[in-house]
Amino acid sequence: MTTGSNANGVRRYNERLMLSIIRRQNGASKAELARATGLSPQAAVRIVEDLEATGLLVQAGKRKGGMGQPSTIYQINGDNGFTIGVEIGRTRVVCALLNFNGDVLATQSCGVHFPDPAMVIGEVQSFSARALAMLTAEQRRSFVGTGIAMPWFIGEWRDEIGLTQEQAMSWSSPDLEEIFRSQLQTSVMFENDGNSGALAEMLCGAGVGIGSFLYIHIGTFVGGGLVLRGQLEEGRNGNAAALASMPIPKQAGRGQEFLLHRASLYQFETPEAALIVEGISEEWLNDCAEALAFVMLSTNSLLDLDAIIIGGALTPPELADLIQKTAGCMDSDSPPDFFKPRILPGTIGANAPAIGAGLLPLHATYSPNLKSLLKNRKV
Repeated sequence: MTTGSNANGVRRYNERLMLSIIRRQNGASKAELARATGLSPQAAVRIVEDLEATGLLVQAGKRKGGMGQPSTIYQINGDNGFTIGVEIGRTRVVCALLNFNGDVLATQSCGVHFPDPAMVIGEVQSFSARALAMLTAEQRRSFVGTGIAMPWFIGEWRDEIGLTQEQAMSWSSPDLEEIFRSQLQTSVMFENDGNSGALAEMLCGAGVGIGSFLYIHIGTFVGGGLVLRGQLEEGRNGNAAALASMPIPKQAGRGQEFLLHRASLYQFETPEAALIVEGISEEWLNDCAEALAFVMLSTNSLLDLDAIIIGGALTPPELADLIQKTAGCMDSDSPPDFFKPRILPGTIGANAPAIGAGLLPLHATYSPNLKSLLKNRKV
């Protein structure tokens, strides 16, 4: 049975709510926070002052508006913590150093035919050594840990990229997470790569200020993440919005196939050059747009989203072309009672999963979570 909240849970939730608002608005005053949260001015002042005292917030100037004294604006303190984000992809490994404001300070990308755990750990160790050497001694003391984004089923779909059984099985160890933690000797958080990409767009990209959206990442295999009411919706198994395995109608004839085969880039990639995509054709863009439109119509009929964000490894012109074609397919195929969501280009790009992985500790710090309000017990 779920019982009521306690004072500490309410306080923690309100702190996270304020930090989330400040992050999304890139700064806010005490009065603005009181209005946005519905808290009393006195409660808002106390929470902001406590967050400033603990180093999570810093004053970032003043803003004039209306009558009275200018308001002090508070922002997330980027120097309060640093993280490393890692994307383990099927054809590359990407590492990024971030500060606690989500700014990317350094990146590294390595193309591979298919990664194995030992190789990835070596890449992360070498990048971490170089990246942390860029920081001051005080900044290194505020290093929070490493976030890792990867497909939950990285060894599946072997035929598409020519994997052996041995390569696929290298990621099946039940001790994999503990191996990474012990070898990297730091706090490690794991997340699905689609969820991580959605998190990056939600906190730092096209999704800032958008309540509910579907994120579609066009990469080696198409993937995605779902944000509902400002919260990343991971699902029961952390695999919500697993778009690669979304069934769609076959191009010709009856039956179905999977979105992976019509909206993925594995056939165009050159792994040795760390995901340089060549040979994207008008024919592929048309076919991809048709498949994506089917998925968008189905998803939005169920969820009634504010927007759909498409990002990933396509160039900006290719992405714009794909969005235009997809919107055209939706216009021609949508039913008369359909509310069409906005279709927006992602702004983070191919590295969105790695950046989202680095944002995991940040998100854990300031994301308002209703679970923190409740005490659960079973009777």
